[in-house]
Amino acid sequence: MCCFALIGLLVATAARANPDVRTIDARVRGYVDSGLFSGVVLVSNRGAVVYEKAFGFAERAFGVANTTTTKFHIASVSKPITAAAILLLADRGKLSIGDPVSKFAPGFPNGDRITLEQVLTHYSGLDDASSSPDYDDWARFPQTPQTLVDRLAKLPMKAEPGAAYSYSNSNYHLLALIIEKVSGMPYGEFLAANLFKPLGMNSSGHPGDDRAVIDHLAAGYMPKGDAGFDKPPYFDWTAKTGNGSLYSTARDLLAFHQALASGALLKPETVTASYGFGRTDRKVGMFWLHADVNGHRAVYMNGSSPGFKTTFECFVDDDVCVIALSNIYLAAVTPMVKDIASILWEPAKALPAMPKRVARTAAELAKVASNYTFDAKFYQPNAVAKVSVEGSTLVLRYGTVTTTLVPLADGSYLDRLYWSFIRFDGENLIYRNGSSEFTAPRSR
Repeated sequence: MCCFALIGLLVATAARANPDVRTIDARVRGYVDSGLFSGVVLVSNRGAVVYEKAFGFAERAFGVANTTTTKFHIASVSKPITAAAILLLADRGKLSIGDPVSKFAPGFPNGDRITLEQVLTHYSGLDDASSSPDYDDWARFPQTPQTLVDRLAKLPMKAEPGAAYSYSNSNYHLLALIIEKVSGMPYGEFLAANLFKPLGMNSSGHPGDDRAVIDHLAAGYMPKGDAGFDKPPYFDWTAKTGNGSLYSTARDLLAFHQALASGALLKPETVTASYGFGRTDRKVGMFWLHADVNGHRAVYMNGSSPGFKTTFECFVDDDVCVIALSNIYLAAVTPMVKDIASILWEPAKALPAMPKRVARTAAELAKVASNYTFDAKFYQPNAVAKVSVEGSTLVLRYGTVTTTLVPLADGSYLDRLYWSFIRFDGENLIYRNGSSEFTAPRSR
């Protein structure tokens, strides 16, 4: 059974996946061979692991290869585990998700108007302290849930509680603090004693002390130029406590999903309620985001932290999970998992062509070098994008973003940092990310 649905409650007529392992492997290797993925991919079907392979290097300087037991920072895939800890406390009668935040954090601004359910689902209206301009400064030093929430308390509300969905890492800083307040245990110790150890997740943890040596933990890497890699800037993982600090393995995440599916962790009614399917007042559940692939309901979470990318997707009526853990900060992980889902559920559908790198002349690059202005609908409203030639590469800058554009055989360019595709049409720069497309005219 997959995440949040009990085996006995599976729809009897649900279509069974028939994983084409050779096609899955060929697609994953396409990403690896293009320099877009390094890590572990796991696919499970009705309790059985049908595909599990490791690629690339856990430590590039010494040529240490990733293995299927390598541990990875899982970034925001930590959130479902934090949420499960809150719901576990609710199942034990220690709290209710309808409780106000003020019950556990007296004096927190507007805490009497914000419920735990709103915090779990990102409907709290709270801002995000990890998006503040000084984040890179204070994130280099050890933090606690209390210091993180103290920073959040200084920020104005973004919206009225319950009014709108607004994703905020600080929601899960707050939940980590509540776990500590209610349990009387540090966040990492509570997870270890109540989730990781009982579920056999022996390769998972919260790095509460940056001095500790964690065996078999992959180093993370950032893209450099159009093909190379650098180490990410230093920060202390405790700055992400609750929202993105955990490390794990693909097998441990599978164990987490199986515990939810079997009822070994949470009550069946709690698991069902956590879906959020069918609710008209919420875009998301209490654990994951929602998707539908050719009629197959899925819950998923993506994770991004400097040096790491993660995607964890479970098909709730089919008992199928796809897990990809990467130690390079490239957005190829999410489309790769989407491709695997397509192979599972839409085998006749043609997959998108893999990006094929080509060389461009200096004159071709210089022809498109200019400034381009997006409108208010772009990710950074009204951003002025500067495209310049630096050495033999084309570089795109807007706001705080600097990314190298990789020339492709079809005439477009790949922003491998965000898996976006850029083409130049006359006087326009056209930027496509997923199904979203934005046009920026050349600035005069």
